[in-house]
Amino acid sequence: MFWKFDLHSSSHIDTLLEREDVTLKELMDEEDVLQECKAQNRKLIEFLLKAECLED
Repeated sequence: MFWKFDLHSSSHIDTLLEREDVTLKELMDEEDVLQECKAQNRKLIEFLLKAECLED
């Protein structure tokens, strides 16, 4: 459990968000998506607020 709270510079979600074709389903399948939201991951929040994402 200790390593889950490590402050590493890049998460798997950030890697997914760098892709052009990432889907909402792919992000929701990640186990740390809620933690990233709580940490106010700017890239993730901006993706979730996109109109096309909200339609899914």
